[in-house]
Amino acid sequence: MSLQRSLHWGLILCAAISVLFVGEFSPLPMTMLLDLWIIVFIVAVVRRGRLATLLPLSILAIYTYTRIMGVWATGAAWEDFFQAYRWLLYLVALAVAVGQRWTRPGGLTTLTWWLISLATAKAAVTWVMYGSGERPGLFLENNFELALFSGLTAVVHRGSPRSRLWLLLLLGLLTVLSGSRSGAVAYVLCVLYAMLSTETRDVFLRLASVAVPAVVAVIPLVIFRERADESEVIDRVRFLDFFLRETQHWGPLNWLVGTPPLTPLNPATCEELAYYDVLYSAQGDGTCYSVILHAFVLRLMFDAGILGAVLVLVLPWIFLRRAGVSALLTLTLMAIALTNSLSVSGFNNPYVALPFLLAILTARRPADTTTARTRSRLPGAEIRVSGAEAGPRRRLF
Repeated sequence: MSLQRSLHWGLILCAAISVLFVGEFSPLPMTMLLDLWIIVFIVAVVRRGRLATLLPLSILAIYTYTRIMGVWATGAAWEDFFQAYRWLLYLVALAVAVGQRWTRPGGLTTLTWWLISLATAKAAVTWVMYGSGERPGLFLENNFELALFSGLTAVVHRGSPRSRLWLLLLLGLLTVLSGSRSGAVAYVLCVLYAMLSTETRDVFLRLASVAVPAVVAVIPLVIFRERADESEVIDRVRFLDFFLRETQHWGPLNWLVGTPPLTPLNPATCEELAYYDVLYSAQGDGTCYSVILHAFVLRLMFDAGILGAVLVLVLPWIFLRRAGVSALLTLTLMAIALTNSLSVSGFNNPYVALPFLLAILTARRPADTTTARTRSRLPGAEIRVSGAEAGPRRRLF
């Protein structure tokens, strides 16, 4: 089965199974399955095609090597390393994706419709049966997967002119049912992108473009107000306090490159965050790392400093633009990822990274119409060569 079909049908099947578990999260290890697919994707591209981003890949390889050597020297658990540095895996996936082509981009629109429809159905049934206090996601917590749904909706927006308004409305309903604040902000960003990227002479759509922003703006306000008394906001403030406590003696070098790989937090910090003991070290000795601080912006600064932040902010932009993704869509995806990073794991989870990857694989470049075509050894694959600068366009899927 091709990688494209395995992702498409695999996600739909997993989503359908999850719908049966009303009021609960999916029983399947979705994060692990998505990471596995991404690893297989990387291996397939590296084995079958030439790479169009050798310099960024070399930089990532060198940086990853320094992190791995640091973990090997300290004897920390590799499970902890992968949990903290998955963002490097996703950056590598984006790098090798540049120059590749998803042969059936229309399938992504179908996938997006299925996922958002099933997620909305599960959220609605849960709301009817258990009330608004329950927040079971289709795959994982709403904070994570709403970034996926908003990102996918933005990616397929221009490719589905007949149904894009209905898809946005359905995503809005799901966002309201979810009660996720970061998800609400991601939805607003998605709608803003849809408005700015849509050109039409239809009078109705022009009027809607004036009214929709006012309506959409209400969604995050309602969600923020309903959850104003919950402890999550306080938790985010606490995480920031702990981060500032841990970094109060940092010098310029620490702020530049962060700490050595998997530097444990102070035992007192781990004790005060014992409620999140599931995020303790896999070694089971009560040690905790920056992952317990939840917000990716805090974790990234602690682990990798300004250098890591530059890698996460600059490289995705370069990869998306090199692949032909519009500046507006690139900016929207980056804004969604940043919003998620202020709350949870941001670019360190596949739900945020996957829309970036699929945007690259479905991007259309003007040069494609004049490229030469040659067949590769991969069954059903095709290379589109447009010069050394553009790199190969290999239809892998």
